[in-house]
This record gives sequence, C-alpha cells and structure tokens, in this order.
Amino acid sequence: MKPKQEFKIETPRLIILPPSERYFDHLCQLESNPEVMRYISKGKPRSKEKTRTIMNKIIHHYNEHGFSLGAIFNKESGEYIGRGGLIYLELNDTQPDIEVGYALFPRYWGKGYATEVAKACVDWGFKYLNVDRLVGIINPKNHASRRVLEKAGMILKCDRIYVYWGVKVDFYAINRPL
Repeated sequence: MKPKQEFKIETPRLIILPPSERYFDHLCQLESNPEVMRYISKGKPRSKEKTRTIMNKIIHHYNEHGFSLGAIFNKESGEYIGRGGLIYLELNDTQPDIEVGYALFPRYWGKGYATEVAKACVDWGFKYLNVDRLVGIINPKNHASRRVLEKAGMILKCDRIYVYWGVKVDFYAINRPL
C-alpha cells in the first residue's frame, strides 16, 4: 500500500522525516541506550550490527510502501530526539496491521513529544493510508507509553494476546473515525 502523500509528518514542535542512511548514527545512539530499550527489543540495547539490520529493514519498508519509522527532529533546535512513524506490524506486510511506533531519548520524556508523535501518526495514517484501524504495541510494564497510546485515542484490546519479536505485549487499536 502506498500513501496518498509523501511520508513527512509535521507537528507544531516536531518533524518526522523519512528514514535515511544519514540518520544511522543517531539511530545507533538511540537504540544502544539502555533506558530507551528497557521496554523494546527484549529490554536490551541493540548493537551497531543489529541497528544496521533494523535500519535496512525500515528503509526497505519505506521504499516498498512509502511510509516507515522516520527520524524525529525538534523543529526549533534541529535536535534529533528519536524515531517514530508507521510500519506494518513486525515489518511484516503479509498481515494487515499497521503500527504507530515511537522511541525518544530520555531527556525528551515527559514533555509531550511522544503523544504529539503518536497523535500525528494516527492522523497521518488515517488521512493518507487506506486502512480502517491502526495499532500500538507496548510492553505491559511501560505505563508511560500506555498513557501515550490512550491520549492518541487507542484502546487496549484485552481479547488479544500478542507476542511481538518474542515478547508478550499489550495490543492497542484505534478505528478510523466515521
């Protein structure tokens, strides 16, 4: 599925740019941070090699589908603050679910950026993708991310147990507004 518009998401404070090799070092710093990865990737920081594999997959996803996890920058300062966007769940386009995903450096937590990203991704997804719902996946212990998804309008689906990259997670979803 290709979006009706180029993948570039802007909010009042942030911009999410398509994935690119030029952001690889930023992504390495993010994914090697133990605090960031505590609830991602089985709770372990990713090596440069593993991050290379992930980067290749998200760039391939972007080239194939026109959307992916992009680089998030603060518009005012130009600082890289994390990654975020939309991807087929587990980067697997043989199933229908598209995930809203985000990860920010700890110094940007508690400032409303994650909620801003999640809401903007939900809005962009429903505006430019032909989907009836979007999903969010979180580690059940990640209470901050739970609040972010709820503020973005997502609802916990208790009828579904989901294992994501080998870890049991909570599955959230939001349906396209009528």
